[in-house]
Amino acid sequence: MSGTRGYFENGKWVEVQESATGGREEEDARIEDVIGETSKSVKRAIDDVLGLGKKMFATEEGRAHLEKKARDAGDELQKAINEVAEKARKVVK
Repeated sequence: MSGTRGYFENGKWVEVQESATGGREEEDARIEDVIGETSKSVKRAIDDVLGLGKKMFATEEGRAHLEKKARDAGDELQKAINEVAEKARKVVK
């Protein structure tokens, strides 16, 4: 059974045309796009949590605690994403 190379975009399958280099440039670019979008999404999520904390907690101490925990979690998540991205880049190369 043979399949076509591609990816889903907005719910539709987009076929990747193979070039002389085997489509490697397109694949690399697509991986970089996904990495960039994931990083933006993580940052938005952390910003949303921080905003929620500022609205939910009435005390300065409570807000500071939540902000520190959210930033720490965001840093750890970003580190994990970067590690996975680096491994993906190595696999692609």
